[in-house]
Amino acid sequence: MNWRKSLLIAALALLTALATGYEIYRKQDMVTAQDFPPLIEVAFGQQGTDWQARYGKTVRANTKNFGLNFYDVDSANHGKSMAASVKTGKLITTIPNTMSVSAAEDRDRKTGINHLYITAEVNRDEYVSHDIARQYILGLIQSLRKTGWMNYHYPSDPRLKGKATLDYYKAGAIDPDYPLSFQEWMSLDAPFTWKFYADHTYLTLQVDRDVNHLDPAKPGAYFISLTFSSREEEERLNVDEKDRDHWRATWLRRALGERTKRNIAEAQLRAQGVPIDTDYKDPPLPPPPPGQQNPILPDSLK
Repeated sequence: MNWRKSLLIAALALLTALATGYEIYRKQDMVTAQDFPPLIEVAFGQQGTDWQARYGKTVRANTKNFGLNFYDVDSANHGKSMAASVKTGKLITTIPNTMSVSAAEDRDRKTGINHLYITAEVNRDEYVSHDIARQYILGLIQSLRKTGWMNYHYPSDPRLKGKATLDYYKAGAIDPDYPLSFQEWMSLDAPFTWKFYADHTYLTLQVDRDVNHLDPAKPGAYFISLTFSSREEEERLNVDEKDRDHWRATWLRRALGERTKRNIAEAQLRAQGVPIDTDYKDPPLPPPPPGQQNPILPDSLK
């Protein structure tokens, strides 16, 4: 009987310890939530260790991956709401109602943070009116435009705007200056995608929603994500690993091939009476590193 009594005493002691540990964790988590910053600032080129040092335990680091460091801030785990402020070159972009900020940097290249993935919500409610969500997203897009973000087309895609963009790309690439009607908002298949460019940085805004709550007369559930990535890093990843540090050497040949695809697509659309946005110009290449130079553009790429 003694061993059973000892086992019972040990079990009770373990339960007590677990309960005590949970209470300590809960109190620590409450303190963390109370101290959670209402604004998280992050800049491209900033060292991840510096970002973590600024916000302490708020930033979780994963530095055990091959060649990459990842850093994450998650306000949702603390039941808090925050805003994110992203600095890219001269622009500072603020995203309200942010739930999480995930940053990545190339540890070997030591160029600092070059990729950000941010999640956000329309408001703190789990469900929201579809039209309120539409108006909120359109307002967020106009805020991005006022900040300085410009509409972006892939180099091989035809240059369209307004309703012509919607007819051609559907929800896959929406003109940020086109105000989606409520009927269009409800009829399109999510995710909705807007693509921007500024400060040698790409920005993709995507809005997804719960397919089980699509009744226009009832609330829906929406999920917002924004991806910031440096042009330099994206161009590096477009070529073989051995060529990444000198991707400019092959860029011109690749750019001409993409322009040919665009020209063919635009010719076909013109034949159908679809207007082409000839005012749109592809963004310039980022400044080259020391010892390199950007290729001289032929007239066909200007």
